[in-house]
Amino acid sequence: MGAWGTSLYANDTASDIRADYLDKLKRGKTNEEATQELMDENRDIMGDSEEEPLFWFALADTQWNYGRLIPKVKEKALHFLAQDEELQRWQDSGQKLMAWKKTLNTLKEKLESPQPDMKRVSKYRLYQCKWRLGDVFAYRFSSDYSCEKGFEGKYIAFRKVSEDTWWPGHIVPVVQLYDRIFWEVPTINELSGLNLLPASCRCSNPNEKQAYEIKLLSESEKSIPAENLTFLGNLPGNDLMPFRGHNYWTGYRAVGWESSKYNTKFEHYVIDVYTAWHG
Repeated sequence: MGAWGTSLYANDTASDIRADYLDKLKRGKTNEEATQELMDENRDIMGDSEEEPLFWFALADTQWNYGRLIPKVKEKALHFLAQDEELQRWQDSGQKLMAWKKTLNTLKEKLESPQPDMKRVSKYRLYQCKWRLGDVFAYRFSSDYSCEKGFEGKYIAFRKVSEDTWWPGHIVPVVQLYDRIFWEVPTINELSGLNLLPASCRCSNPNEKQAYEIKLLSESEKSIPAENLTFLGNLPGNDLMPFRGHNYWTGYRAVGWESSKYNTKFEHYVIDVYTAWHG
């Protein structure tokens, strides 16, 4: 367990439990379901003299804050609050020991007081891109970076070949880019026989150039730059891979659109990879 202070959530365990509990509520779990799942997922720390108390402290405090404190969770937290063993972690530091005691006393007073009314927890609004497998689009460069690099107004084409997840559960398209820059919107026939653009410009092994897929991060329909996209048609094929579930690890390179909050932007990424391979 990593700790960086004496407040209740200034440690990895308590911080993670609070976040995981709220995440489960946002995914539509009931209070009881979220609690049981957390207990099941953290069986490895039960019986640990340092981490188990923090589990119950964080869960009880968070449930109290949201008006959802379960009697069993309260009982467990108060049990550990009454134990001297919980103070051992700060025994070598008198000042920190006093601060931690204050944290625990404050928590005890809170848990023994009437909790507030139940607070509503808004569920995630999860998005799934409507593009079909095999859909092909042309994208027009328009960013300042494309202007700087001489790509503004030109086009690159890509095809959706699969789907992947993005936190907290969005389903986003996985695409392959064609390794050619067009002066005008290409036709779907012009793409026949073209090579694919590698997914990275940092391949130390030439064989890694075969990694073609990237996932385009979208959290809503509005985040897709429709004004830059032209639908060219659909190309079916045996290479198309349907969605394989939220827990299936793919490792695709994640790329956001120009207006997104993500660090890797589509135009910047495509231009850098293309120029890395073509000079």
